[in-house]
Amino acid sequence: MARRKYYNGASSVPKLPFSCPVHFCKTMIPTTVLLSLCLSSAAFTAPSSRASSQSELALFGRWRRKTRGVPDAEARAEAPLADARQDEEEDSSRRIFLSTVATSTAMLPHGALAKGPESKQTGLSDDQLREIIKADMVDKSFLVTADITRSVYDETATFTDEIDEYTMDKWIKGTQSLFVASGSRVSLVGDVDVNKKEVTFRFDEDLMFNIPFKPVVALTGKVVLTRDETTGLITSYREFWDQSVNEVLKTAKFGKRA
Repeated sequence: MARRKYYNGASSVPKLPFSCPVHFCKTMIPTTVLLSLCLSSAAFTAPSSRASSQSELALFGRWRRKTRGVPDAEARAEAPLADARQDEEEDSSRRIFLSTVATSTAMLPHGALAKGPESKQTGLSDDQLREIIKADMVDKSFLVTADITRSVYDETATFTDEIDEYTMDKWIKGTQSLFVASGSRVSLVGDVDVNKKEVTFRFDEDLMFNIPFKPVVALTGKVVLTRDETTGLITSYREFWDQSVNEVLKTAKFGKRA
């Protein structure tokens, strides 16, 4: 039988001393592998021995791009030629993965999209903008809710994290679909620094993903908001993590609220 290869050639599936699938997953499967399995909504099938952290991260990146509205074909076109062989080897798994994620994401309850263009608050002083961004962080946890004060952002603003770059509407829609705000925690570390060119602040957060098992990952980092020197509006959002994507995935915990 095809399933025997996962049990070192055993003629039958051994009986496992676990009371429930969740206990089995937490005990026997590495965190990064389990997170990848959750993202693809796969059954409890043992992963191939060839699976590597690099391939897991590639799938994770594809999933993030798919969730936030970036077509997979576009992601392939932008991939370096050096990844061609790896893409070919992973093609079968990726098609299954993206198909499952696309279906699962479509079924998730999406938060309401931010309203369209509104009156912009141009010419704000540094202190005024500081209070707005600080309120968005402290009161609205906008890193997981996407509840931004849109009037201080230019409509053409781009949003970039360690995975990809998004338009404002795609970032809002993706963030609201991707995280469970009630199970996440976002903290402002220090103050919000503002000058004519940019706004910067540090954060510490636990993110609960809106996927099976509700995994929670922890990370710290910095956000840089670039301003238009004429209007004072924010033209770009850039998120820098202190940890690598792989390190962040390894912090995943399951069934625990932040």
